[in-house]
Order: sequence, then C-alpha cells, then structure tokens
Amino acid sequence: MPLSTDGFIRLALVMPFVQHAENQHVDVRPAFESLGLSKDMLRDPKMAVHAEVVYGLVNDLAVLVGDPYFGCHVAEQFDFANWPPIAEAGRNSRTVGEFLCSLMMQVPRESSSVRHALTIEADCATYSVTRLVKTQNQPLQIEGFGAALYLRLIQGATSDAWDPAKVRVYTPFPQAVPRGHMGIRLIKTDGTGLEIKFPPAWLHAALGLKTAIGYENGSTKDPDLSIVAALRSAARPLLMNRELSAEDVAQKLGLDKKRMEAALRMQNTTAARELKKLRIELAKAALSDNQQTIGMIGRSLGYADQSHFTRFFKSQAGVSPSDFRRKVKAKVQ
Repeated sequence: MPLSTDGFIRLALVMPFVQHAENQHVDVRPAFESLGLSKDMLRDPKMAVHAEVVYGLVNDLAVLVGDPYFGCHVAEQFDFANWPPIAEAGRNSRTVGEFLCSLMMQVPRESSSVRHALTIEADCATYSVTRLVKTQNQPLQIEGFGAALYLRLIQGATSDAWDPAKVRVYTPFPQAVPRGHMGIRLIKTDGTGLEIKFPPAWLHAALGLKTAIGYENGSTKDPDLSIVAALRSAARPLLMNRELSAEDVAQKLGLDKKRMEAALRMQNTTAARELKKLRIELAKAALSDNQQTIGMIGRSLGYADQSHFTRFFKSQAGVSPSDFRRKVKAKVQ
C-alpha cells in the first residue's frame, strides 16, 4: 500500500478535462499557471504530481467553464476507450467483471493516491475507490468524473438488463453529480471515496469495449509513483537553477515543504541528496554520449563555472568529468 505521505497521479490523465474545457472555447492557461504548471507538461507520460494539484487543477477548470458538473460531463462525452487506464484494462477484458479486475491492477500504474477494490456478495457487487491521502483541495470534480464513468461503462455493457433502480452510488460529494443522473440513487456518505453497488450478475455482461490497436500508455514496466520518483521528475527541468531548493521542488509537487520532507524521511533520503544524485546521473549520461562539451553539461545542471562543476562531479564520482568520458570512450572501443 502506498505510504500515507505519498499520493501522486500521472499528470497526463487530466487531458480529457483539458480537451473538454478547450472544446468550450475556454483558455485553460490560468488554471495551469495558478498551480505552477504548464500544458506542455501533459506531454510527459512519466510526469506525476500530487493529488492535491490534480484536484485543484480540475476544480479550477470547472470554474473556468462555469459548470458545477464538469467532471461528470467530461466522463459522459469523452472517448474513454482510448484513455490510458481504460484502454489498458479493456485490452483483453471480455466482461464487466474482467474489466473491473484488470482496472484494479492498472490503477497503481497511474496513481498512488487511491485504491480500487471489487467486493462480490450473493446479492450485491461493489466497486469502490478509496482515497489514501488527505488534501486541502476536495476531489469534487474527480468524484463526479469517476461516478459517471463507471456507470457509463456498466450501462453500456448491460444494455437491456440495465435497471437504474438496482444501482446505488455512495459518495461524500453528491453535489458533483446532477440530480437524477441516469436514474440512479445517489447517497451521501462520510467515507473517503466512491462506492457503486449493482447486481453481481452484471459482472458477466459482455464489455464490448474496443481500444486502439497497438495502444501504449507510455508508463514503465515497473512504474514508480513514490515521492522520490515524483521529486526527480519535477526537479529535472529545473536543474539549470543552481540555487534550486527543496521548497521549489515541493511547490512543483503541490506539497508544502514539511510534508515532502516527512515523506522523504520515510524513504531514508532528503531532497538535497536526491537532487545531487539526479545531477550526477544526468551528468554521466551526457558525458557518455559525447555530444556536449563539459562546460555545456555543467551549465545545464546549474554550474556556470566549469571548474565548480568539475569539483562537484569528482567529489561524487571519484574521477573528473574528462576522465570519466575517456573511460566510457575506451570501453566502447
């Protein structure tokens, strides 16, 4: 289970929300800029930010669009068959049950902020989404999105067997879903997530979901959404700033500095240590391909003075940058 101090989500997953807002002719840049983000960051499939940031971003987009049911409407209208978690889970799933089981295994590849579960009893099946982190930004629009998305999938698969009277949705945020949505009963709870209850026989319904052939979600075989991985991803484009601080990185992650430091301590590391390791790894990679001068590499990592970069590199790697490059070249030859 992810640590309570973790709770990261792949930023690329918010693309349907951004596209929906832009289809309403809304300028999304203010929502990104208010959180220290840019739309270009969506292109990096490995970029992860804290759930706090994602919730805030999607809620801000709802305000810009002027739609209190923004998340719900996104789920109703977007092409979910090619959205990363759905596409991967649906690739080899023939039934609703197979799909939901596959989705449970797919979610940890995309987020460490929630846990999905499927509980089957004689008279009821329950698909639940439990949040593992507390945030100041409420997951209002994300909750509406989740409720509408899973209901849309189940209704589409059950077809003529669909009966909204047999469905119950439990959520702390019923205001995120329009009253009477799909005819289902919406029940407010004090829980930490979403629950959808429906007849267990529906798990055998044919899914009929066609995803893109050859679809790839861009995630690694063994994905890492820990605090360390998220820190390194956020820090990478900022390394030209030699004065880059833990507070700067925490801001990019959507965490306050103390919360980030507490999470790093649980991983037996610090921000300073991880930034130093990242600079050395990137320096070694750049020195190995022989495309840049040592001075250029140093500047890209925040060292305007080549001699300062050389001293830093030698203190960490045990050899100078030029000696390291010669050794790599000798091995290749």
